[in-house]
Amino acid sequence: MPANQPKAETYTHGYHASVIAQHSARTASESAAFLLPRLKPGMRLLDMGCGPGSITIGLAETVAPGDVVGMDIGDTLIKQARESAMQRGFQNVQFEVGSVYEPPFPDNSFDAVYMHQVLQHISKPIDAVRQARRVLKPGGPFGVREVDWGSAVFWPRSPMLDKWKEVYYEIARRNGGDAEAGRHVRSWLHAAGFTDVVMSSSTWVFPGRETTAAYGESWAQRTLHSNIGVNALEYGIASKDELAGIAEAWMEWGRHPDAFFTFTHVAGIGTK
Repeated sequence: MPANQPKAETYTHGYHASVIAQHSARTASESAAFLLPRLKPGMRLLDMGCGPGSITIGLAETVAPGDVVGMDIGDTLIKQARESAMQRGFQNVQFEVGSVYEPPFPDNSFDAVYMHQVLQHISKPIDAVRQARRVLKPGGPFGVREVDWGSAVFWPRSPMLDKWKEVYYEIARRNGGDAEAGRHVRSWLHAAGFTDVVMSSSTWVFPGRETTAAYGESWAQRTLHSNIGVNALEYGIASKDELAGIAEAWMEWGRHPDAFFTFTHVAGIGTK
């Protein structure tokens, strides 16, 4: 395969403990805030690409006594999600292994569908959105949220953090994804047949030293040990020394008293 051609789809972040820990901290109140006003008790909801299930469980709390199904391609994540729901005593949520390209559910079987940070990692986002529309009941809302890394701004500037962004973009592309997925959300919803599309955005800013230090540590670990580091070496995008330099730059940034990092999440709601 030529070096400049995308390979078969691969989840860019992978399932290293540093990735799962960060994703497990996500909540419905933040990550699905744009969709929550459209949800009502008694609804049946599908979370496509649920990861470790922390958002899914929050959605289950919102629509209770309605049922929520979390679906993800990673069986390890599904096992963790099931254990988390059991530990927290949620009876109205279940988790299943499945692909966003072929969700194992009949047409018109959910009152609402949600998808968070999934489309950026796949090569056929419109196909996945069409599947969300297929399983959604007429009149139901589909909510999707995607980051746009083109909006990311660091301070203090660092050549190695600029290098991190270049590496991340190229890995995402080689894995079949798009690091700037957020800006395409409206067009993908329209292309899949959704109407009355409503757009919004939210900005992440890390408020203090503890949060920047934790985020810097997380990305340092992910750079060295997650699929990002593995893929960078496999594809010849960065050397071990460069990855070590990027990880150290993340740590230095996180400890800096002036550390600032912001980026935008784009959210869209389409109606079937």
